[in-house]
Amino acid sequence: MQSRDRTGENLENKIFRIILFFGIVISIVNIIVNYLVGFSWGINFKWILLAVLSAAILYFMKKDLFDFFQLKLSYYLFLIFIFLPFAWFQSGGSNNNSLSYIFLILISLTFLFEKSKPRSLLLLSLIAVFMIIFSLEYFYPEIMVAHSQQTQFYDKLIQTPIVLTASYLLLLQFANAYNREKSKLGLSTKKLQLANQKLKKLANRDSLTQKFNRRAFDQEIKNIFRDQLHFKRDITLILFDIDNFKEINDNYGHDIGDQVLIELADELERTMPQHTLISRWGGDEFAIICYKSEIETQKYLDDYYRNVENLSEKMNISITVSAGLSRLKKGDQLQELFKRVDDILYKSKEEGKARYTVA
Repeated sequence: MQSRDRTGENLENKIFRIILFFGIVISIVNIIVNYLVGFSWGINFKWILLAVLSAAILYFMKKDLFDFFQLKLSYYLFLIFIFLPFAWFQSGGSNNNSLSYIFLILISLTFLFEKSKPRSLLLLSLIAVFMIIFSLEYFYPEIMVAHSQQTQFYDKLIQTPIVLTASYLLLLQFANAYNREKSKLGLSTKKLQLANQKLKKLANRDSLTQKFNRRAFDQEIKNIFRDQLHFKRDITLILFDIDNFKEINDNYGHDIGDQVLIELADELERTMPQHTLISRWGGDEFAIICYKSEIETQKYLDDYYRNVENLSEKMNISITVSAGLSRLKKGDQLQELFKRVDDILYKSKEEGKARYTVA
């Protein structure tokens, strides 16, 4: 995926435009500096070529006359095979600023060519041209144009800051692009996390009461047995269901029945201690994991039963619940625990409902 800046322009296009604009500016500056320093006019030929080619490509890009990749490739072939050798031999070779321009060409083509094949070919070409011109300088020093030490000093004094500034501007664009993508990635990650949290909540919640469902309950109770948490702390399991719930639905309608379920579940959440897992198994059945002892849990249940009486009066409907509870014992197996609590829930029903039984 191609990066874009805040204006929506393709980042490669923007970088290439900056490079072309810089090519024009640096050409004009160098022509002026060469004149002031005292270089011959012939040394400006490469700068004139660079300025003309940069301006022409900018025009072609504006008018969309040629393929963008072809323009890039043509420009860098010119830099590597024409501009660089010409500059090397005319400016004093390794004694001047040509090496810094090689580095500048390298970092710019690394970004501008995404495909590895053209990028690798240009890199190999750059290395090959450097090795050839450097070897020619070493074995045939007489072909190099000689310049006085004072002339080279002034040339370096001007061109080195120019190259450093250009390198900074290029790297700044890369850094800005990286930070933008990092920011986008962070935002996408946050959105993904929120979406995952929402999905997890939907997967673990009962759609009517918004309390946990059987899936969440099963996971919690399995974790307790897996980690043997009931060896380390008091845990009490409660199973309860609503007495005569079918009659409530038949006499008052399913909407009222649903409201009864919601009110009873909300009252559980208000009455039971913090960190209690309240789950609806479906229909009128609820399962609760309370991280308290049997005695403490009974106190909370007593409060709950009183609140259910108040709710019954408020809704003007006969609402009662039957429950069974038992603490988790060290020797318990999961199936054994459920059978024990289910049996005492049934006992509560047999003994007249509207009560809870402790195993």
